Amino acid sequence: MNRQNALALLKAHNKEPFHLQHALTVEKVLGWFAQELGFEDERAFWETVGLLHDLDFEEHPDKHCEVTKTLLEDAG
Repeated sequence: MNRQNALALLKAHNKEPFHLQHALTVEKVLGWFAQELGFEDERAFWETVGLLHDLDFEEHPDKHCEVTKTLLEDAG
């Protein structure tokens, strides 16, 4: 999934400014760690992981991490 699609998916399921900013921050942190730890070739993957790590939290806090799988599968 490219960044544009990941960001659109995030915004479709998250409206709170704090959650959106948190996702953007974690995206950059994981990208930095990927580069620092020698995984530059996987940087985009880890940034996407960071961007979407709380994808289901706002809509399904009681099932956090459980619903994300379905949301990602539905997104293709």
